[in-house]
Amino acid sequence: MLRFLTLSCGLAVMAGAACAETEAQKSERCAAQADIVTQAVAAREEGRDMAAVKATLQGEDSSVPSKYAPGITPLVEWVFTLPEDQLELDVGSAFEKQCLDFSQ
Repeated sequence: MLRFLTLSCGLAVMAGAACAETEAQKSERCAAQADIVTQAVAAREEGRDMAAVKATLQGEDSSVPSKYAPGITPLVEWVFTLPEDQLELDVGSAFEKQCLDFSQ
């Protein structure tokens, strides 16, 4: 639970520029960030290290839209703080739900 509280604080920081966003924009942002989390979890489960995951997600062939690239580093770093047993959960969906439920 503490990790999700930490995540919520991180969302507050990353959402600072999103104060005037519409619900559609928020939905798009949360989905994109959840996709980053999902990809990072999958890569970690495959045994890749944090630096390699960041490099892949920030690379030219990345599926992450460029406007969400600044969120890659904090999200990947967060994923690598999760205990192994939490990786078995649907972390990306949980992240997206927390993101959508967050309001300032």
